[in-house]
Amino acid sequence: MTAVAPPPTRPRGRRRDYDAIVVGSGVGGAVTAGLLAHHGARVLVLEKNPSLGGILASYRKDGWKIDTGSHLIAHGDRGPLARALASAALDRPRFLTHPIPVRSRGMFQITAPPHRRGLARVALEAARTLGLGWRERLRLVRLLEQVFTLTEWELRRWDRHTLDEFVRSHTEHPGAYFLFSFLASIFFVLPPWQVSAGEAIRALRGVLAAYRLSYVEGGMDSLSHAFLGRVGERDGDVVVGAAVTAIHPADRGLEVVTAAGDAYRAPAVACNLAPADLLALVDGAEVPAAYRARVDALVPSGNAHQLKLGLARPLVSEGCLIGGVSLEGLTLGDLSLDLMRRTVDCIDAGRVSDPLAIYAPVPTNYDPSLAPDGGQLIVASIYGPVRPDPADPPARWRERAMAAMRQIIPGLDDALVWSEWTPIAAIAGWMGKRNRGAICTGQVPGQVGRDRLGVATPVPGLYLCGDGAGGRGIGTELAAASAMETVAAIEHARRAA
Repeated sequence: MTAVAPPPTRPRGRRRDYDAIVVGSGVGGAVTAGLLAHHGARVLVLEKNPSLGGILASYRKDGWKIDTGSHLIAHGDRGPLARALASAALDRPRFLTHPIPVRSRGMFQITAPPHRRGLARVALEAARTLGLGWRERLRLVRLLEQVFTLTEWELRRWDRHTLDEFVRSHTEHPGAYFLFSFLASIFFVLPPWQVSAGEAIRALRGVLAAYRLSYVEGGMDSLSHAFLGRVGERDGDVVVGAAVTAIHPADRGLEVVTAAGDAYRAPAVACNLAPADLLALVDGAEVPAAYRARVDALVPSGNAHQLKLGLARPLVSEGCLIGGVSLEGLTLGDLSLDLMRRTVDCIDAGRVSDPLAIYAPVPTNYDPSLAPDGGQLIVASIYGPVRPDPADPPARWRERAMAAMRQIIPGLDDALVWSEWTPIAAIAGWMGKRNRGAICTGQVPGQVGRDRLGVATPVPGLYLCGDGAGGRGIGTELAAASAMETVAAIEHARRAA
């Protein structure tokens, strides 16, 4: 394994004054800190958890290296994270691809081709499997044609409409609707009647054009470690176990106070937080009522429980398995738009749904060194409720999720070495998100592109970096794009001063 080693950390900063302070070491915070340091800034990074990386953090268990979250990089070495690494003059970590990118199991079974040129054949196979007649196939072809031919002006119009509206403008065939809307909305942890059509179309277009679905060599935390390594090289400090309790105006910028009572100052502070969580820390600075109202109105995405499985031998050949899995015997013939809505309504109420929606990267199919010799690691996400009072307890969700995985992975129990269940509440707590969303500011109409909250706040010198403001893209890549916007804004303010 060629993981990037974690940078040296400290229990507190070595000085009171820095050029910039970054709160949080997740993707947004790590990229922001690394790029600022590379540009010559002395940076202080404050991380509330005992280990670095936010949702990219890892832990070890009997020879296994396990990601806290469930991740793949949509555009791999052709996307924003690769550009951020290049901007920081970093040649590690590498992005790793897999010859079988994705396989759908469960109610609908199909396998993505090794190369983009095989997509037309697979699309035809999917149409046959779904029982689409020629008229419906032509409608689907016209829909896919629009995905690749809509102009930027047209996409901006679709930014303010839902994916559901876009798909229904072409077809209402349940199979065609399910196939396209599932593929286009899975990136955003939102159902198609909530996610922005423009954002979904851009994402699907980009993923199919790049065709570089990737994992990171050595584990996902290698990304945050690489960027944060730049901080120490420029005489900055990375501090763990330092929860921030207040941010207020001070001489020459802002002062950041931790739970331990330590106080640090800098002309620029960038926070990898949900916008509402950031405003809760602001003390003594005037925040316009209109801005507070806008932040209060922001809609987060959904989230997912995590089920991690360690197997003694490989049972899954693809790089990622996805699908809707029914434990009640539902088949493709039962697909309907009403079923999709009932399923989401069930999840919103906190009840275990049928079918269960599963997204499960297999990290060891990219980097076998993450497991003991011959072992296989599966990190599955099961779409679940973000509400604090779900109708069904976590134990019920775990029981049904395990049953679903047994159904789609023959021989699972015979190869199972261990399993771990992390409910949404624990994942959100680790990330520090009170709204419990996987993405702080969900990519819904009114919250994407030019309508998205900007990285600069009304408080001079205070910025948001990560999935709460700025950027376009998918998951970690959205956070990286936001971070690069934040760095550009900080650099612009510095030059103007």
